[in-house]
Amino acid sequence: MIDIKEALAIWAHEYGNKEYAYDFTGKKIKKSDYQLKNEVGWVITHLKPLELGGEDHMGNTIIMHHRTFAERGSQFPKITIDDVEYQVMHCAKDDYYYIERVETEDEDDGVII
Repeated sequence: MIDIKEALAIWAHEYGNKEYAYDFTGKKIKKSDYQLKNEVGWVITHLKPLELGGEDHMGNTIIMHHRTFAERGSQFPKITIDDVEYQVMHCAKDDYYYIERVETEDEDDGVII
């Protein structure tokens, strides 16, 4: 488990001095609510789980709302949260992981006819 000091350093790296931010699913999180299970509580986890060979470094960590974390469970590399699909990607050159939303055929492509 990551202590509060390290968690806030990761928050600062990701979100700067913002008191509120949003995780990759759009759930609102609050800087001071680390590890709280409330409407804006958040956790830090690994994009590639350690159990699957992921490493414990900044390029493999992500901030998630606690409900996002619970719904994700052990899903990797495909993740479904709130019926939306995501894919964990890896940049080998710079050794970091990131998440992309998977586009589906029924999503609006923004074209107005």
